[in-house]
Amino acid sequence: MFCETLRKFVDNEVLPHEEELDDFWDWTERKGHNFVHDIWKKLLIDVGLQKSFMPPEFGGTGGGTTVESCATVEEVARGDFSVACSGFISPWSIAAITIPKPNEFLLKKFSPLLCGDEINMICSAITEPHAGGSVEDYRLKGSQIRTKARLEGNEWVVNGHKLWPSAYREAKWFRVLCAVEGEEFPRNIAQIFVPVDAEGVATSKPYRKMGASIDTNGDIWFDNVRVPKENRAQEVPEDDFKSVMANITIGRLTSAAFPLGVMKRAYEVFKNYVDNREIAGMPMKEHGVIVHELGQMAREILTAEGFLYYIADRLDHPDLYGFPWELKNLALASACQVSVSDLGWSAVNRALDMMGSYGYSREGKIEKLLRDIKITQIVVGGQLLRLTELARYYFGTETI
Repeated sequence: MFCETLRKFVDNEVLPHEEELDDFWDWTERKGHNFVHDIWKKLLIDVGLQKSFMPPEFGGTGGGTTVESCATVEEVARGDFSVACSGFISPWSIAAITIPKPNEFLLKKFSPLLCGDEINMICSAITEPHAGGSVEDYRLKGSQIRTKARLEGNEWVVNGHKLWPSAYREAKWFRVLCAVEGEEFPRNIAQIFVPVDAEGVATSKPYRKMGASIDTNGDIWFDNVRVPKENRAQEVPEDDFKSVMANITIGRLTSAAFPLGVMKRAYEVFKNYVDNREIAGMPMKEHGVIVHELGQMAREILTAEGFLYYIADRLDHPDLYGFPWELKNLALASACQVSVSDLGWSAVNRALDMMGSYGYSREGKIEKLLRDIKITQIVVGGQLLRLTELARYYFGTETI
């Protein structure tokens, strides 16, 4: 039912702006009201997506399965990758305070924000200037995390520099991955929640990117930022490491729903093209060589869809397949993310090739999808780290 509501929202509110989204990459810096503000208000508040991020016992409408989460991401990503990326950034942080144990203090803190009538986003500040994937590489035991946190009395003091977090410019809170000073692994890994208006927090203007335009990305600096000690995602340090591992697994799996949504939109655009295009007096889709390409694109979409929801269903049954912080599930999520994003790139590029100059033009609507889908091969650790983790788990690679 909710997916049908999201599909109607995408058709009525997102796709009519499809060709102008790229031009609003700096929407947060523009004076006055613009249509991007309307998209967030209608999606997060009117449709009720933001409220769905909180469990029912804390006033939300969430509590759904991993399969359902992926399905909702796919629906919004069909309209626009960047709308989905920013729109679904908050539940990644909420997962950090519910897995492996619910943090009632933080759930009660965020409940009125996410269940109210105002837009409140929580972005995840993980990547740093010197390193991306290695910051979240569990074998490095937090040694590459240069953003530090130290406990002084009842406060965390945070210092460091993060960059690239989705929705950083419009977020009200940051979930900051830190290394705790004076602690050994795994107690040195901490996720600390910092309000954007805390003293010592500064941000840059957003980057102008190849695609994913209205998902803002930029720099965040923390200069002796003080927050209550209760703002740690998990009270027990060892649980915080489990939470990070589960968060990476969930992030990689759900991020595979983004390229699937883009693929579904590419299919719609391409099908409309071949339905109305002729070659040598015959419909384009009735030519043998073209038929082969159409079949390949259908295969890629169906393969991606099947793999994504198979792994999602496994994560919904930890009694059978283990918990999300276990290495086997990290490996499965990594395999899924690599496979679906690669299939997505192939399918959209195939459509662009078949559309020729129309595919290369903005009016053809495919070139934007190709630019957007490229980032899905890059985010949440990157393909090299994900493939490395597969080699570690399935082949026992030790030195890398």
